[in-house]
Amino acid sequence: MVEIFAVKLAEKEIFGEIKSELISKLPVVVAAKYNDYKHSDSLQRSLLGELLLRKVLSQKLKLTDKEINFKTGDKGKPYLSDQALYFNISHSGKWVVGAFSDKEVGIDVELIREPNYEVAKRFYSEIELAGLNSIADAELKKEYFFELWTLKESYLKAIGTGLTKSLSSFTVITAANGQIFLTDGAAIDHVFFKQYAFDKDYKLAVCSFENEFCEEIQTMDINSM
Repeated sequence: MVEIFAVKLAEKEIFGEIKSELISKLPVVVAAKYNDYKHSDSLQRSLLGELLLRKVLSQKLKLTDKEINFKTGDKGKPYLSDQALYFNISHSGKWVVGAFSDKEVGIDVELIREPNYEVAKRFYSEIELAGLNSIADAELKKEYFFELWTLKESYLKAIGTGLTKSLSSFTVITAANGQIFLTDGAAIDHVFFKQYAFDKDYKLAVCSFENEFCEEIQTMDINSM
């Protein structure tokens, strides 16, 4: 089953007080890279993603940090070299989220903001663009823009290509009953999606090669990381 965990960023003042303690929880080699961050929120998002990933993997695999061996695929997606457990991390705004599964999985979270609809012309398929432009209500159109974006990103992350595969090369279709379909040259029936309404200001989508998803996101406290 796909499980999802989330942790919310702390206020800048609080993060400043606990930053050193959080970094100290990481292996020395990994911790060193966090000395180069200049922007507090960027540092916190990356750091919490690292901590969330390692904490969940340690719990699930009954391993210490030193026993967790990461490798990187041809397109840059990290994976475990000796365990059949897959994962993916995403962050946006004040949230860092992670998806974990027995099969390949991708997750994307996005803060809902005013979109640049010129981007849609470049990255959405003709069918998706037509659906987006058919929405007259400005707020609904904005929400749908990010629904599509998170669904498409989660698929690319699940298959491990990232943006080396064009976002416009495949189409995500959401039916009236809420079912989500994917066509990538032809209809694809072995990938599955789920969307979560966990924060009204964000859109979140998960894509997996298994059709069993948790009902709720497990929220973690930054102090427990």
